[in-house]
Amino acid sequence: MDIKWKDTSLADDTPISGNLRACLLESGSLIKQLEKFSPKKISLTLEAQSWKRPYPDESKLLDLRSGGYGLLREIFLTCDAHPWVYARTIIPPRTLLGSRRLAHWGNKPLGYFLFSNKLTYRGKIEIAGMTTSTIPYEPIYNLAVEEDNLLWGRRSIFYIKNKPLLLIEILLPEAIKCINSLKK
Repeated sequence: MDIKWKDTSLADDTPISGNLRACLLESGSLIKQLEKFSPKKISLTLEAQSWKRPYPDESKLLDLRSGGYGLLREIFLTCDAHPWVYARTIIPPRTLLGSRRLAHWGNKPLGYFLFSNKLTYRGKIEIAGMTTSTIPYEPIYNLAVEEDNLLWGRRSIFYIKNKPLLLIEILLPEAIKCINSLKK
């Protein structure tokens, strides 16, 4: 994978606008951040959910053995029928033990679970700038996003009863445009 994730402590030298930086570095729910900039209601579409092998860097972060499987959930957050965010969640089998309802979360935002569960905490946030030519996530290709568009994303591990879940969120061009154009 060609994405170069950076710890947020190294983000000061990253050329990100103030509003966009605030969204990426916010430790709370991304949907709540986006609602501040959104002209309309944000909705969620479940793109896919199945057991798959994560990318090697994802497996390493989750301490999955090589070739191991995780429950992969891919969603889009949309505003006025425009995709704003692609999110990818990988849940190792051991994390689902005791948290089985996550396997059937459906069209609900994952943040409803993560930020309301007292036994859940977020690890460090990493951010990255990327172009569509460096993104390995197939659902973004299907959007026909121009190759030279600079996208921004963040990823972090949430710990549910000390068991990991990886959440990757990529802000798409429509969201970036809206966030950058509005004064907060």
